[in-house]
Amino acid sequence: MALEKHNLYRLPWSMNDNPIAWLEITDVCNIHCEGCYRQRMTGHKSLAEVQTEIAFFKKWRNPDNVSIAGGEPLIHPQITDIVAHIAQNKLKPIILTNALALTPELLRELKRAGLAGFTVHIDSRQNRPRWKDKTEADLNELRQHVTDMVAAIGGLYLVFNSTVYPATFHEIPDVMAWGRRNFGRVHGLVFITYRTASSETSIATDAADQEVDLRKLSYVKDRFDEKFVTAPEVYALLKETCSEYEGAGYLGGSIRHDSFKWLVGALVGSQRQVYGAVGKKTMEIAQAGHHLLKGSYLAYLSQAKVGRKVFLLAPWDRTVRQAARNWLADIVRRPSRLFDGIYIQSVGIIQAPDLLPDGRADMCDSCPDITYYEGQFVNSCRLDEYRLFGGFLSVTARTER
Repeated sequence: MALEKHNLYRLPWSMNDNPIAWLEITDVCNIHCEGCYRQRMTGHKSLAEVQTEIAFFKKWRNPDNVSIAGGEPLIHPQITDIVAHIAQNKLKPIILTNALALTPELLRELKRAGLAGFTVHIDSRQNRPRWKDKTEADLNELRQHVTDMVAAIGGLYLVFNSTVYPATFHEIPDVMAWGRRNFGRVHGLVFITYRTASSETSIATDAADQEVDLRKLSYVKDRFDEKFVTAPEVYALLKETCSEYEGAGYLGGSIRHDSFKWLVGALVGSQRQVYGAVGKKTMEIAQAGHHLLKGSYLAYLSQAKVGRKVFLLAPWDRTVRQAARNWLADIVRRPSRLFDGIYIQSVGIIQAPDLLPDGRADMCDSCPDITYYEGQFVNSCRLDEYRLFGGFLSVTARTER
């Protein structure tokens, strides 16, 4: 299926009705990732500050889950209390982590507090002890270690994300193939395209049209000459790697009509065989149905509640219909596979903000990762512009003088 917006379901999320609340509990981290958009300025937030933000999200965001981010949230001294508070508010706590501080003991403690799951960031441009200069294929060993640790506890969502750099674009198939080998234990993969600004070739101005030092932002480089990878390019490579993969839903850009900012799909299969994917109708039914029954849209899908029931959507979704045919054909050839569990593994692509020639940034329309700052919502990827300069910057090409 061609990557066309009319073939995909436009996710119905908005600022005030969005499944994700992005809660940043610290700006302290235990490693440094290239392109990280957060720098240390204020340290850990107090539990009282976190509780204020949760109340704000519940009133103005209507989330299904809370993405507990940072910095590195696992090093916050009250991380267990924060997870418990979110769970007590009947929201799903999801920790976004590099997993460096993750241990079986902490895992059990967090699960008892009500943790729903993890999104673990692992890629080759992180300054990890013992893992520096490794390829994405090498890092699958680390991904497997984290997967085995979480699976031993059981009952938790597990998603892995990684940043895609121009130089590592060709390594995406290594991560995708590893994910296929972990069906049922890894519930999602996310590929985030790298973006930066160049202080040598760009000039930044604040809301008062005053020039500011762009180098104060942690994600700005002195110079960057490579061509950025786009979401459609990642999608095409994923299709080459796994022909069963299809896009099902999307969020476009806030300015450009032709950009894909969030592109989401989900594979259907067992631990031994991928049978296909879900299509736009399944995505629509999942979002609308969850909102009808639960009052909020959906970001993390419970594996325990899906299983073979996904095939019941075959009459309405031709993509699922093909997956069901493949499943039945496999059972005819190998009857023992009738007893294999059926799982969903989401595969998402996020194209980070793109700077436009007029100084504006093409953001994610209905941004899922909006966070709280001084009584208002701010895009988390640009929060440091507020913290350093009081608002969003305008970044244009530097002209010769």
